[in-house]
Amino acid sequence: MSKNTSTLFQKLLDQLSVYALNETHPDAFTVIRMKKEAKKIITENQALGASAYGLIASVEGDLEESERQHAIAIKLSRKPHYVMYRSMSMRTLGKHAESYRLMQSIMKVMPKPVDLIDSEIVVAFDTGHYQDVKIYYDELVRIQGSISTQALIRVYFSTLILKSNIDLDAFPFITFLLKALAKKHHIKDPGTLVELIEDQLFFWLEIEKDENMITIMNEQIAGGLALITPYNLDHFHAAFRTEVERSEVKYEDIFKVINDYEPSNT
Repeated sequence: MSKNTSTLFQKLLDQLSVYALNETHPDAFTVIRMKKEAKKIITENQALGASAYGLIASVEGDLEESERQHAIAIKLSRKPHYVMYRSMSMRTLGKHAESYRLMQSIMKVMPKPVDLIDSEIVVAFDTGHYQDVKIYYDELVRIQGSISTQALIRVYFSTLILKSNIDLDAFPFITFLLKALAKKHHIKDPGTLVELIEDQLFFWLEIEKDENMITIMNEQIAGGLALITPYNLDHFHAAFRTEVERSEVKYEDIFKVINDYEPSNT
């Protein structure tokens, strides 16, 4: 693959990432322009071009077309990067569990996993797989890789969750509930804060809503948590709230909490 093709794909990926992060769709003119770029890529590298089309389809919200294009790419090349691109599309389309599964399937075969591990920490936390967050972090430490601030905060929160001794199998259901409520009320990227106070775990989602709406949403959380019956959630509390001022946590305190955690043998 030529350097020009690689650069073209990376620029396209950067543009697509903006739409994915903001959960917005490009206008028709932008889609046409991006597909012209993908057409240039496919003339030199069919697998990469198919991945480009698959990623474009994902920001359009077209699951079927995205899956079709990624299937072509993976059939043309066995390189794990093409599975990663499919995973990115699944995440954009809101298929977080499938995105997580795909990324796990290639972790051990990626040639340079540092950036991938950092990304996986974020995905694992956002899908409620907190034990895996710690596993990925330990691997990052082992290979002496750097970690982004957003990933480090998630490792810190995950460590607090692990220390709470609440059944970890409950959290994917809790995460699904909170994401569903946020989507229902048109809330994008709420601020997240996890606090462990003695044996009580608090999961705060900080948003900009009036108090009456927050009260209604918290009643819906309570109702949803009550339906997660197989698990004891007596020591778990989740709620939306307006953003509150709090003292800044120092990096040395974050690392102390993370590094002092020892898994229970029970």
